[in-house]
Amino acid sequence: MLGCAPRMSLEERPPLPLPNPVPLAPPEGFAARLQAIGVSVDASAIAAIGDYLARLLAMNEHMNLTAIKDPGEAWEKHALDALTLLPLLAELRVGARVVDIGSGGGLPGIPLAIARADLQVTLVEATQKKAAFLTQVAAALGLANVTVHAERAEQLAQGDLRGSFDVVIARAVGRLAMLVPLTAPFARPGGTVLLVKGQRAEEELAEAARILGKMRVTHVKTVPTPTGRIVVLRRGGDLPKRIAKR
Repeated sequence: MLGCAPRMSLEERPPLPLPNPVPLAPPEGFAARLQAIGVSVDASAIAAIGDYLARLLAMNEHMNLTAIKDPGEAWEKHALDALTLLPLLAELRVGARVVDIGSGGGLPGIPLAIARADLQVTLVEATQKKAAFLTQVAAALGLANVTVHAERAEQLAQGDLRGSFDVVIARAVGRLAMLVPLTAPFARPGGTVLLVKGQRAEEELAEAARILGKMRVTHVKTVPTPTGRIVVLRRGGDLPKRIAKR
């Protein structure tokens, strides 16, 4: 029709404005729960995480970032779940590189970048509008240590980011047999892969045994947490360029 403006694709539309709600206060006893698992986070970092969670839930009203809508549940299943990774990052040097694959709304990468401002945290999220939110919220929180890549992990792993991270993290983005080939290529030789899983972690490990061998990845341990399990893997030497289908 004459006079009609051309439609913009979702990728061409400008990002939604970042909400600026009142930050969420942590639930009573949250600091004690962190101490119980050996995690110490200062008050300013907790406040920044509350700011992030408030923005996440507010933006979630306009796009699908999380299934969680309750603030208390967000502190439990997002903030606490992310911060359980901190003991496994304790020995990382200043400036060490961490990548969060399939970051979604920024979990666990954003809380970790807040709690460990000395680390360089990369967030990989293929969905453009989610990546735009991550870029906006990192800027709003003053997280100069955060970089966002709006590309598929499979493609990034074949480029300059391959083998360049001290720690690779992924949370709830698939079973281990699928997840290991997506994450391990980002780890440097001798680097660590931390996969946040549920109660069936051991079952998934058994299922993924052959792919672990093909990827030259070793299972170090599985760490129970208040919210699930963290599967700790160690990358060996050079990885094969392509992995045969299972």
